Amino acid sequence: MESRRFPCPFRWARSLGVAALLTSLPAIGSAACTSADPGGPPPTLPTGAERDTEVKHEACDMTAANAQRFDVNGDGKPDMTRVPDASGRELCRILDLNFDGAIDVFVYYDPAGRERRRESDYDRDGRADEIVSSRDGAVFLKERETNFDDKLDTWDYYEGGRLVRRERDSDGDGLIDQWWAFNDPTDDRCALVATDRNVDGKPDPETVLDLCAEARAKQAATPPKPQAPAPRPSGAAPLPTVPAPVLPAGAPTAPQPGATSPR
Repeated sequence: MESRRFPCPFRWARSLGVAALLTSLPAIGSAACTSADPGGPPPTLPTGAERDTEVKHEACDMTAANAQRFDVNGDGKPDMTRVPDASGRELCRILDLNFDGAIDVFVYYDPAGRERRRESDYDRDGRADEIVSSRDGAVFLKERETNFDDKLDTWDYYEGGRLVRRERDSDGDGLIDQWWAFNDPTDDRCALVATDRNVDGKPDPETVLDLCAEARAKQAATPPKPQAPAPRPSGAAPLPTVPAPVLPAGAPTAPQPGATSPR
């Protein structure tokens, strides 16, 4: 499911000052180095940006004879159903999180008992809006339906638990037309976004947008705040210590109170 739609990325990334994109998106070559002429004939399909947008449900038999049902709120309807195999290992789990009688989440487990897939219905229409795929317990892909047309339109890719890139079909035609590269490990709101406006399956160089460019420019232009002086310790300041004078050898000393003066 890797992206192969970035023609000659070094040329357009460097010219726009976004060379960081090269380390965030696959730099895989293409036969052409520019997008098709918008005024020319329509592109020849397939463009390479086609994507299967069907929201596919993986079976989880809640009617199985050995399914374990739990009624958490005592309304007589199961809120959680665990479906094991013949050996007792849990294959999948069905959850009604808001106790309305409709299924909200299907969870699937690998042989080691780790979550490998999760289908979530957020708008309560009985269909999954997000499918999260995991490997060895770590998320590597999220497929989402975001515009209520019951078709996938967003694919998020993770590495080491961090979102690194996104592909989107923003107009619902089944073709990827946006590529996002999350290039700031400290802020997952920052990304470089490229768009395909002429439907040739390739990002158009003039469309690259750095979502955090303005914020970084403001931060660079803001002078650092002066550091406040360190607070003084509370209480009265101690009096300075004056060292006692050192007298030369044989010098007379002042008489002490009560002593007899020499004659």
